[in-house]
Amino acid sequence: MIIQFITKRFKISTEKDGTIISSYAIWVSTLLGSFFLFLKTALEQTENTIEIIIYSKTINDTFMQVMQRIVIYTGFSFLFTFLSYYIVHNVLKLLFGNRTDSIEIERNNKSYFLIKGLTTIFLVFSLLTIFEHFLKWFAPAVDTPFYH
Repeated sequence: MIIQFITKRFKISTEKDGTIISSYAIWVSTLLGSFFLFLKTALEQTENTIEIIIYSKTINDTFMQVMQRIVIYTGFSFLFTFLSYYIVHNVLKLLFGNRTDSIEIERNNKSYFLIKGLTTIFLVFSLLTIFEHFLKWFAPAVDTPFYH
């Protein structure tokens, strides 16, 4: 829905002669690829968190706690995806000048979107461990019993 909103807001033409413009396809696949990389990490942390919540004897209302963590982790996946895309957009603005995505899509500038896409994917790979540690902040604390 966000991609459709951006496309309509900037009046990006996505089709020429009934086919999708390849630069637009590269742009969308980069966004989706980076989101799915963040989502993979978020789902791993969700699984760990659900195990902690289910086996904890101190947490009441298990269902709400699980749903809350799923929403938080998925929301941070969206946030980190667009944050990484924004960072890459501004870094490339310093390198290539002020380029507008809608104009570059109309010109079918594949090389620009390949560079932008690869930079985004590499940034996402470098941020995955930071993202994983960030999500661990939202995991519930478990009281470990100490036996004497």
